[in-house]
Amino acid sequence: MSLAFQNAESVKQTLLEELQNLLSSETRIRQSAEQRMKQLEFTEGYGVYLSELIMNQSFDLPLRQIACVMLTRYVENHWGECDEEGNPSEAGRCGLVATDQAKRTIRKILPNGLYDPNSKIRSSVAHTISTIATTDWPSVWTELFDIIIKCLGGNENSIHGAMQILQDFIYDEKQIVELGPVVISEVYRIFESEQNYSIKTRTLAIRILKKLFYSISLNITDKQEQAPMMNSILTNFMEKLIHYLSMNSGTASNFMLRTEIVKILTFLVTGMSKYIQSYMERILPVIWQLLTQIADTYVKVIVNQTETSPFPVAYGDSSDDEDELTNFTNMIVQIFEFIQCVIGAGKFRATIKNVLTDLIYIVIVYIQVPEEQIEDWQEDPEKFVDDEDDGGMELTVRVSGQDVLVALYEEVGNELLPSLQEALSRHMNVAEAEKAAGNEFWWKIQEACMVAVHAYNELVLHSHDQFDLLNYLTVVRNCLNYHDCPHLVGRALWTLSTYSSSKLFNPQMLDEILMVTLQSLQADKSIILKISAIRAIYSFVKTHEKPNDEKRILVQNKLSGFLEGILDLVPGCKSSVLGMLLEALTTIITFDPSFAVTAQNKLIPLALAVFLKYPEDPFILEIVQELIKALCQNPHCLQPLQDKFISTIVSILSLQDEQASTAKQDIALDVLTTIVKYSQAPLSAALIENAFPAMIHCVLRSDDHAVMVAGGECLRAYIFVSPEQIYAYKNGEGLNYTMQLTTLLLNPMNNELTAGQIGRLVITIITKMGNMLGENVDLLLKAVISKMQLVECLKVIMSLVVVFAHLFLTQTEAVLNFLSTVPGPTGEPAMQFVFNNWLSKQTSFFGAYERKVTTMALCKLFEYGVTTQDSRLTSINVKDLVINETANQTTRVKTRSQTNHQWVSMPALVKMFKLLINELSHLKEAHFVDYETETDDEEESHLGESGEKPTNNASAKFQSFISDLYFATDDDDDNDDDQLTQELLNGPLFQTNMEDNLTKFLQNFSSSEHFPMFVSHLTEAEKGVLKSIQVEVA
Repeated sequence: MSLAFQNAESVKQTLLEELQNLLSSETRIRQSAEQRMKQLEFTEGYGVYLSELIMNQSFDLPLRQIACVMLTRYVENHWGECDEEGNPSEAGRCGLVATDQAKRTIRKILPNGLYDPNSKIRSSVAHTISTIATTDWPSVWTELFDIIIKCLGGNENSIHGAMQILQDFIYDEKQIVELGPVVISEVYRIFESEQNYSIKTRTLAIRILKKLFYSISLNITDKQEQAPMMNSILTNFMEKLIHYLSMNSGTASNFMLRTEIVKILTFLVTGMSKYIQSYMERILPVIWQLLTQIADTYVKVIVNQTETSPFPVAYGDSSDDEDELTNFTNMIVQIFEFIQCVIGAGKFRATIKNVLTDLIYIVIVYIQVPEEQIEDWQEDPEKFVDDEDDGGMELTVRVSGQDVLVALYEEVGNELLPSLQEALSRHMNVAEAEKAAGNEFWWKIQEACMVAVHAYNELVLHSHDQFDLLNYLTVVRNCLNYHDCPHLVGRALWTLSTYSSSKLFNPQMLDEILMVTLQSLQADKSIILKISAIRAIYSFVKTHEKPNDEKRILVQNKLSGFLEGILDLVPGCKSSVLGMLLEALTTIITFDPSFAVTAQNKLIPLALAVFLKYPEDPFILEIVQELIKALCQNPHCLQPLQDKFISTIVSILSLQDEQASTAKQDIALDVLTTIVKYSQAPLSAALIENAFPAMIHCVLRSDDHAVMVAGGECLRAYIFVSPEQIYAYKNGEGLNYTMQLTTLLLNPMNNELTAGQIGRLVITIITKMGNMLGENVDLLLKAVISKMQLVECLKVIMSLVVVFAHLFLTQTEAVLNFLSTVPGPTGEPAMQFVFNNWLSKQTSFFGAYERKVTTMALCKLFEYGVTTQDSRLTSINVKDLVINETANQTTRVKTRSQTNHQWVSMPALVKMFKLLINELSHLKEAHFVDYETETDDEEESHLGESGEKPTNNASAKFQSFISDLYFATDDDDDNDDDQLTQELLNGPLFQTNMEDNLTKFLQNFSSSEHFPMFVSHLTEAEKGVLKSIQVEVA
C-alpha cells in the first residue's frame, strides 16, 4: 500500500473513470478525458495511483496499458527538477515536480511490474523505469542495478522485464567498466541456456550484448583498456554465435535470433573491426552457407509462391517477432547489410574477389521480384513507381540486394565485369531451361539480371572490352517478344533506353525499339508496362538531347506519339505517377522547342490544372514548376502561358480574410516567381500592371510568414529581371512598394523566419536598383540592423550578415562610414553590434554563396584594417569563447566542455585573423580524402592484393559532408534556378579557389610587421595550420 495522500479515494476514483474514458470510441469523450488527466497530473498521488493500478492484475489489460502510457508521460513531464548546472530540466518545465515521497513510492512499486505475466505490461513498466533511471540512477536509485540482476536470475517473465530495461540503459565510462562484466555474464548465461529459456528471451540477450558493445566503443576510447575487455567477451561469445548461425534452417528454426546475431557481427565489422578480424575466416563461410541454403526456400515461398510457407504464422495479438516468414526475410536483409559492410570495410577485399562471381550470382537470385509485390504494383501503380525508383523507399530483400551490388562496384570497380558476365551467363542458361520446362516464372531471373546490370550502367557502357554489351543487348532485345510478361518487356524497354547512346545501338535497332515503346502505351496494355515505357521515353529523350544525329531525328519523330501516350495516363493518376509523367513531358519540350510550340495548347492547361489541384503537394509543385519554367524559357510559349496563368494567380492573391487562409497564396506566389524569373525584360503588361500590385498587396495584408517569404522571393525576381520597370511603375510607386514589402520582412516584431531569405533580397535591391534608391539605402541598412537585434535563428542571422559582407566587398568605405555613424540597438556604434553578431557565428555559416562572400569580406576587412590602422576597426573588441588550458579535468564530458572554455574580449581584427585560419583549416580538411579512424597498423591491413588502398565508404561520406558544409557543393538554396546567386558567384571577385586564395593571403601577411602581434593570440592548433602552409611561427 502506498502512503496516504490528500483526497486519495476521490482522486483514485476519478482517475479510474478518466482512464476508462480514454478508451472510449467517442472522440468527444476521449478529448475531455485527456484534459481532465492533465489536471490530475498535478495531484500529489497521481503517479502512485497509476503505479498501483498497473500492478493490479484484476483490471482489464487495455486499462492497465493506458495507465502505463499516462505514467510514462507523468515521469517525463514531472520527474526532474534541475539539471546539474541548476537550470530547470525538460522534465520539470511542465509544472509541479513530483514530491520525494511520491518518487520513492513509485520506485518501490514499479519493479513488481517486471514480473507481470503480460509482456506488454512488462515492456511498458521497463520503459518507465528506464526513464526514471536517466535522472535517478545511480545517485538516488542506488538499488536499481541490484533489482535488475535479481530479475535476471528469476523466471522468464522477470528476465524479459529486466532485459527491456537494459536495452534502454545508458552507461558512462565508469559504469560500463564496473557493471558491464556483470551484465555480460548474465547475458551469456541466458543466451547459452537453450533448455531453460525461449528463443525470444535469448534473442533479447543478444540485443543487450550489441548495446554493451556500443557502450564500450563509445565510452572506453583508450584502445589498451578496450582491447582486453572486448577480446574477453568475444572469446566466450563467438563460438556460440557462430554455432547458432550454422544451425540447420528447417521449419523449426527461429530466424529472429540469427538476425540479431548478424546485427552484432555487422556492428563489429563497421565499428570495432579489429576485434572481429581474426574470426572472419570462420564467420564468412557460415554466412555464405546460410545465404545459399535458404535461397531455394525464398524463391519457392516468397518469389514465386509455388510452395506454402513452412514457417509458423503469428495470429491475433501476436507480435511481429512471432511471424517467422517476416523474420525470415528480415534475416536475409540483415545478411545483405552485413555483406555490404564487409565489402565497404576494405580489409576483406581479397576474400570478396575470390567469390565475386558466386556472390553476384546469388544476389541476382534474391533480387527477383516477389509475386506479392507484383500484385501490389498492379493494384497500385504508385507503389511500382516508388519501389522501382532507383532502390525504392522500403528496405526489402530486392532493394538490399541491389545495395550489395552497388557496394561491390564502389569497392572493386571494373574488376567485377568478368564475374558479372559469368553470373549472367549462368542465369540466362537457367532461365532458358526453365522456359523450356514450362515454368511460368522463368522470366523473373531474366528481369533480375537486368536490374543487376542497371547497377553498373555507366561501367558497362564504357567497358566493351570487359563486358560483351552486344550480346547482352541482343538478349534483352529478344525479351521484347514475350508480350505475356509485361514486367519483363517493361524492364527490357527501360534497359535498352539506358544504352541507346552506345555505338552498338544502330538507328534501325533504335527505331524498332521506339516503335515498341509507342505500342506499349496503348490503352489495352498493362499499367506496369505503360509506366516502364514512360521511363524509357525519358531515358531516350535525355540520352539524345545534345547529339545532332540520325538517332536524335528518330526520337524527334516519335515525340507526338509519346505526348499522346503520356497525356492519356494523366487522368486518375496519383502523385508519384503524375510526377513521373510531368518529368517526361518537361524533358520532351526541352528536347525540341519547336515541338513544344505545337504541344503548348495541351501542356499549359495541364500545368495550370495540376497547380490548382495539388497546392499542398511539394513534390508535384516542384515538378510542375519545372514544366512551367521550360515553357517560359520558350519565347513562343511564354505569352500563351502568361495569358492562362496570370489571371488565375491574381485572383488567388486578391482573396482576403478566411478565403486567403485556405487559398495557398504562398504557392501562387511561388508559381508567379517562376514565371517572372524565366521571362525576359521588358516584362509584359500583365506581369507589371496586374500581377505585381496584386503580389504586393497580398503580402502587405498577410500575417502568414510563408506568404511573406514567398512574396520577398517574388519581389526579388521582379527586381532582378526588370528593375527599371519596377522603379518606373506608377511614377515611383514601384519603389515605394519595394521598400514597404522589404521593411515588412525586416520588422523585428514579425516572425523571424520571414527574414530567412532577406539578405539576397536586399542585395538584389542594392545591386540592381542602386542608383535609383537615394536615401532608401540607409533606411534598408538600418532596418537590417534593427532586425538583427531580436533574431536567434542562424539562417536568418546569416542572411542579414551577408548584406554587410557583400557591401564590404563592393563599397568598403561607404559601409564603414555608415556603420560607424549609426547607433546600434544599445547605443554603441552599429559597427560593434554587427561584428559581434557576425564574428561569433561565422564558423557556423553554411551555403556556397554565403560562406564564400563572408570569408572574402573578412579578408578584405582584415587587410584594410591592418594596412590603414583605421580606428573604426582597430577600436572594436568582440567576445570569444576560448579554451582554458588550466581548467580542471573531469570524467564527465558535459562538465569538461563547460569548465574548459571561457569568454574573453579580443580585438575584432584578431578574431578575423583566427576565423580566416579556421576557414583554411576546414577547407584543407574537406580535401583530406584518406580519413581513417583506425591506427596506422590497421590502415596497412586495408591494402588489397595490388597494394593499392581501396576507396573507403566512411571516407567518402566524411568528405561529402565537409564539402557540403563548405563550398565545394551548394546547399539546397543555391540551385541553378537562383539566378542572382549564380550571377554573383560568376563575378570576378569569386573566380578564385578559396583554399589557394586563403593560403596566399596568410603567407603574404606573414611578412607584415604586424604579424607577430597577431600570432601571439593564436592557439597551438591555429599555429599548426599556419605551419602546414609553410608559414613560420614562434
